[in-house]
Amino acid sequence: MDEHYKEKLSLESVASHFFIDKHYLARLFKEQYGVTLVTYLQQVRITHAKRMLRFTDKSIEEIGLECGIGEMNYFSRVFKKLEGVSPSEFRRVW
Repeated sequence: MDEHYKEKLSLESVASHFFIDKHYLARLFKEQYGVTLVTYLQQVRITHAKRMLRFTDKSIEEIGLECGIGEMNYFSRVFKKLEGVSPSEFRRVW
């Protein structure tokens, strides 16, 4: 997931890739990482987004799309939920 974070990933698609039941994968993932697969994927995407916000001049919309999160409104909501500030506020501070 760390390498494929830009792709559209779901619990179902990851489970089918490894030929295992999605409920088993969800339980195993949560036991190993302490968070759900979706939360982990969001954290990975936001980590990459933070790096891009700091070190590029790309628009917030471009960054959201490149990180696999999608539309700017959804990207901003996820970013704020995980970081406590909006992407534009994060960029302004850095």
